[in-house]
Amino acid sequence: AAAEAALARARAPALALVVLLPATVLATALWHDDRSMPVTAGELASAFGSLALAASLLALWLRQNERRKAALPAFREIRRTTAALAARARGVGRGAATARLPAQGPIVLAGVAAYDPASGERLTGVDLALTMPGHVAILGGRGSGGRVLAALLAGQLEPTAGRVTYDGTDLRAFDPSERARRIAFAGDEPVLMAGSLLQNLLYGDLAFADGSSPDPDAAPPPGLHLEERLLEALTVTGLDRLVVARGLASLVAPTIDPDTAAAIVATREALRAALAAEGAAHLIEPFDPHRYNAQATVGENILFGEPVGSAFAQARLASHPFTRAVLEAEGLTRPMIEMGLSIARATVEIFADLPDDHPLFDAFSLFPAAERGFFEDLVARQPEATGWRRGAAGQRDRARLIGLALRYSETRHRFGLIDAAFEARLVGARRTFAALLPASLRAAVEFYDPSRVTVAASLEENLLFGRIAGAEAGAGTRVRAVMQRVLTERGLERTVFRFGLAARVDPRAAESGLGAREGALTPAERSAIDVARCLVRQPDILVAGLALDERSPVEIRAGLARLRAARAGRGLVVCLPDAVSLPPDLPFDTVLRAVRNTVEVVPPAEAGNRAGEPVVREEASAWT
Repeated sequence: AAAEAALARARAPALALVVLLPATVLATALWHDDRSMPVTAGELASAFGSLALAASLLALWLRQNERRKAALPAFREIRRTTAALAARARGVGRGAATARLPAQGPIVLAGVAAYDPASGERLTGVDLALTMPGHVAILGGRGSGGRVLAALLAGQLEPTAGRVTYDGTDLRAFDPSERARRIAFAGDEPVLMAGSLLQNLLYGDLAFADGSSPDPDAAPPPGLHLEERLLEALTVTGLDRLVVARGLASLVAPTIDPDTAAAIVATREALRAALAAEGAAHLIEPFDPHRYNAQATVGENILFGEPVGSAFAQARLASHPFTRAVLEAEGLTRPMIEMGLSIARATVEIFADLPDDHPLFDAFSLFPAAERGFFEDLVARQPEATGWRRGAAGQRDRARLIGLALRYSETRHRFGLIDAAFEARLVGARRTFAALLPASLRAAVEFYDPSRVTVAASLEENLLFGRIAGAEAGAGTRVRAVMQRVLTERGLERTVFRFGLAARVDPRAAESGLGAREGALTPAERSAIDVARCLVRQPDILVAGLALDERSPVEIRAGLARLRAARAGRGLVVCLPDAVSLPPDLPFDTVLRAVRNTVEVVPPAEAGNRAGEPVVREEASAWT
């Protein structure tokens, strides 16, 4: 919307010229006309009105044409998808629309050829018979045709020649919704939507939370309640660690359940005692109203709480009149400006050779790349913190420098700008801030209070009532291990899971190191979500056509063992790279190899563990 508004403003002069130039020419011609009859006001008004209408219609047509061109790719994709669905519907309508998927039986491919336009892979002359329920491994790297075979077995891809039958019935004859529920398919690129992690895990799940089915003629899916099925799926795919991490990082909402809030407060003392017993109490810097917290920024120390709303948000804290009044009352305005100038000068020097889009700049700079030019200019024209410009320009410079100082953290940025005396002055400003905060602004800050939950703070900070000190290596790992044990003992593990499942997912953001956005997922986590949502549905057959080429054999085998244990007694078809050796103590019922656009059955002796290679039993995740 901002880009469209800027474009409209840029086009406004051109549109005005389109109207004014012809109007000026016409008016001049009429003014010098030798006719005896003068031009009336109505004729002149109609001429100008016609020109304005023509120009507006031309602009409207151009804008509509641009929108049409922008929408064409989406409509082409819709046309392609609906054509495929129409072909599937015609296949269902030809004969056995009422056919029901059997619980077990052979999947037979007879003279099958298929082509996947998305990947460019194809298969020809495939003749196979696979008994279900059974566990089948398809060996073959990208481009070998293994994923085409997986899509054929799941009914996601129709053969261009031959037939794929399940217990003697063509797969195309089954009801598509029932087939999708009973034969789940995890592809290379899952469909993710902007929503919570729970919504993405339940995407495509036709079962209600109590295990019933919206289809009255279909039997309810066997197994556990939805929450238990979710926990099992998350554990198998390794997403449980992601959910716990997202849960601990989630912000506590004002609508938190009172019983849950009371349990979090009660857990603080137990967690503090457990950390002391483990000799790890020093790894937590608590929220103490009388001490400066080195793990927090200068602004967070002055607030000593979490901003609720935008009044005291980090971007507006320096420019808020009340903040400026507190700094002035404590004599901190000048020192904060000097600190901000020192930060700006050091940051400009450190990142002088890095481009604006470098991930290190976004990760460690105190100002965004868009403001880099402003601070470089400020440092260049202000070698010392004296002689500031008067007026609005000087006020702007000082506010921006104070904003830098408020975002500074000694333990993270380490410029040596805060000593013990300055910490004491900032703690004094904290007391002044809390004492003088007017009643109209009290709802804008949630102060830290050991007797209640702090709204807008993370769940981890509420449990610890402090922050993890990062000076010691492995501090976070040690603290979270103790925290996990205490949460399990006190029955709060499910609460953390619920917080994590409510975390937002950004389907457009891909996590790529230091510049990852909030809600972003790694490619492995996206694939794991696809497998987990299939496991939650508890299908009769799970077909996992995943791209595992970048995982190590250790990770693949450990995760594969968990997946096979979860699918014991049920059908499983999984694509694996050729480099993976299959453990001999847990053999697959059938091992296939896709090579040169065809499929061959691997003999049991050849499918066993490579000579001299130990069987791996590590619990490393294959997906994360």
